Amino acid sequence: MILSYVRLEMMRLLRDPGYLVMSLISPLTMYLVFTNLDLTGKSEHAGAVYAMVGMAGFGAVGAVLNNGVSIAEDKPLGWIRQLRLLPLRPSEVVVGRTLCAMVVAVPPIVSICLAGALVNGVSLGAGQWAAVVALLWAGIAPMAVLGIGLGYLFTAQQAQMAALTCYMGLSLLGGLWVPITRFPGWLQDIGAATPINRYGELSWRVTEGHAPTPAGVMLLALWAGVFVAFAAFGYRRSTRTL
Repeated sequence: MILSYVRLEMMRLLRDPGYLVMSLISPLTMYLVFTNLDLTGKSEHAGAVYAMVGMAGFGAVGAVLNNGVSIAEDKPLGWIRQLRLLPLRPSEVVVGRTLCAMVVAVPPIVSICLAGALVNGVSLGAGQWAAVVALLWAGIAPMAVLGIGLGYLFTAQQAQMAALTCYMGLSLLGGLWVPITRFPGWLQDIGAATPINRYGELSWRVTEGHAPTPAGVMLLALWAGVFVAFAAFGYRRSTRTL
């Protein structure tokens, strides 16, 4: 049942033009522009690699947050009330939505990695490519849960504004556009504490030939716990207002 639900939600989300703009067109365009502007302050190849990971992550963040907005848009249509008639537990609905968000994060990750290899000549080992794609996909789970919480807690308009703020603000602050090493010292400390920076760090370290740091993984896991609690709160609140 849960797989059928995930498939249904994916079909509905992929029909949303906002998905194409937020998760494919915008980050792919920004990647191609950023690599020509040298915003990373790195060598040509290192800059292309950094920007590739950053913009792939940027696209994935947009995809999963857009999934949350779609939840908010469903509430006034009665779709969530209809789901309660199905033999699905609330936890299964949330897990299904999270899986859906993570599946639709795959196209921006893959397309921007392909652009990095084919357009900007990014060269990595086979194991590094596999690890980068896998970590970009698996590491987006906390942001997927955050998007779900926004969707359940807010109205469609509020969720859209909140998702856009998180999308742009956290992506910039977390270093997906420009390395946080180019920020002032106090802002670097803030950026390093964000879930987005730790998400990107997973793959940036792999491209440099290193394993993700335990501290970075733990901090990302801590953020995941916070977002799960937030999503649970949003879901419980939505059940009282619908």
